[in-house]
Amino acid sequence: MNVLQGRRMARLAMLAGCVSLLPGCPWIVKPQTQPKTIEEKRDVVVAAFEQRKSHEDFVRLDLANDDHYDYALHRLQQAAAAEASSLQQGQTPRRDFARAIQTLEIARAKALRPGPRPKPTDWNCDHFLHVQDSRTVKGTRTEALDKAQDNRPALLVNSYATCAGGAHHVFTDVVAYDSDLSGKKQTVLAKSAGDEADDGKTFDDTRLVVRAPMEANRKVVIESMMVARNEKTDEEHVSFSSMDTTLAPEPATFTLDHPRFASSEPRPDINLTTCQLRGGADCDYAMVSNASGTLAPFPAQSTGLALRKTGSPWTGDPTAYFPFQTGQTFVASNIYVPTQGTFDAGAMSAPCTIQAMKKDPMTTRLRLIKTDTGGTCTTTADLSDAFPVGGKTTSIQRLVNVSQNTTASGGTGCTMESIVNETVVLSMTLYAMANCGGPAAVPRALTFTSTALPTNPFRLNVLNSCMAEGTRITKADGTLVPVETLRVGDQVRANAKGRVLTVQDFIFGREPKPLVRLRDDQGHDVRLTEKHPVLLSSGLVIPAEKVQVKDTVLTQSGTATITATERVPYDGKVYNLKLGTPEELESLGPNERTMFAEGMLVGDDTMQRELTSPRRAAVDTSATP
Repeated sequence: MNVLQGRRMARLAMLAGCVSLLPGCPWIVKPQTQPKTIEEKRDVVVAAFEQRKSHEDFVRLDLANDDHYDYALHRLQQAAAAEASSLQQGQTPRRDFARAIQTLEIARAKALRPGPRPKPTDWNCDHFLHVQDSRTVKGTRTEALDKAQDNRPALLVNSYATCAGGAHHVFTDVVAYDSDLSGKKQTVLAKSAGDEADDGKTFDDTRLVVRAPMEANRKVVIESMMVARNEKTDEEHVSFSSMDTTLAPEPATFTLDHPRFASSEPRPDINLTTCQLRGGADCDYAMVSNASGTLAPFPAQSTGLALRKTGSPWTGDPTAYFPFQTGQTFVASNIYVPTQGTFDAGAMSAPCTIQAMKKDPMTTRLRLIKTDTGGTCTTTADLSDAFPVGGKTTSIQRLVNVSQNTTASGGTGCTMESIVNETVVLSMTLYAMANCGGPAAVPRALTFTSTALPTNPFRLNVLNSCMAEGTRITKADGTLVPVETLRVGDQVRANAKGRVLTVQDFIFGREPKPLVRLRDDQGHDVRLTEKHPVLLSSGLVIPAEKVQVKDTVLTQSGTATITATERVPYDGKVYNLKLGTPEELESLGPNERTMFAEGMLVGDDTMQRELTSPRRAAVDTSATP
């Protein structure tokens, strides 16, 4: 090797070293990485949204990720700037953007802490979008439409946020874009932001009226961001939600046939009732067995859920029977909703032919919104496969399990027991890909809530209360009879002074859980379901499971002291009564709808509902028997 060859080899060796160790090669310029634009950071968030959990309509932002954090901060700053520019001199901002940004910064600091991330808790927050066509909102005028003063067809958008137990501050920001079908070419059509403080449970006040081109090669992309904080538990929720849809000359619609009221008779309230383990004549739906078309309620083994045909005795309607699907069996802790209806995809230049009822990750789902305690319960399985495709319309008829929590850790907030006697709102999101005469399939999406239906609006209750079979009740004449032998019209004693109340409804069913057995120093011995109301001598009403040894209770022979409480195994029939005609109840307090069960004063079905209502910590104790 000559000198020249040696120099060449040395330079090649040095160059090889510089390729693998660029910092040691000052004459090689390292390419400068261009900072990402906010649009590129948004693309990162959208990509994360598309990988979200199957039962969620949102993705929690990873605030340790600079792109996620920068995008969230940008959204808050943009919303704050938009409001500031719209305010006249001296006006006070309507929204607390500073508080939302503070929540974001707290969550960011936690995300950047070294060490393992905190274990997720059961703070169950949900974040989703409601989208309706203004032409399908019959008989109502929304505040947003009134403000717009424009009768042209529009999409009505609500960003919905709800957290279990509420949030001390929740902020949502929503933007609607006009886009091509690829989702890349976008212009802003409308945007809005809103917030709520003071422990709100549900928030849907961030609203948009979106007027978009009715073209077969365009779609509307709607995106929402939510920032919430729970100061009691020191938790934050920062999430992103999105939905694609189209505005068309003929709107998409959904006609809901079930659930519905069992009769067209006027109701004293708007609550539609479903009774899974037990109930009375007011149960619109009940779990049943099917014996050659005869649908009997609350059997040892249920085969499905049915609408009420007759009330006393309760029987189911074979034409409104929802059996369990193959491989599905009744689980007492699950929540079941009978769902039947027809989706019409509408039309553009041609009728829209449904190709699929989903486009991953957008799916068709059902949820229950817990307006009293906050949070939601959603479908445990994707409902998209329940809809046949290939036509302009498609229908569903299925008993849907709505027992999935949206909290990251699973939680316990979506069992039948956890929502018993709580008023919930049914919400459904339908998402289809349809060919409407254009070059490609377009998204056709809509959502609705049961309280906003143009016909048959309702809220939903799941009811339960009872005492063991054989429990003796004191009738008006002083005789003791087993509770299961009483009927509507019978009269029972309501206090030790001889007050009488008339049986208005007879509640019955099954209880698979242990009962609470209470015994006192006067020899009274009664078995009750754990939530059955018991009256203490102080006038306080508490569930049977809360009664303790040495508590004093009211009995047929005066005040007695509890000497023993225990849980006893039980898997059998249970019963309860609804007491009092309107005339009898007119002069009574809320603690006086009572009866003697094995000589101990306990509440009736109405008191049970009052006691377990999540809106009341305890019933009024101003009146005592």
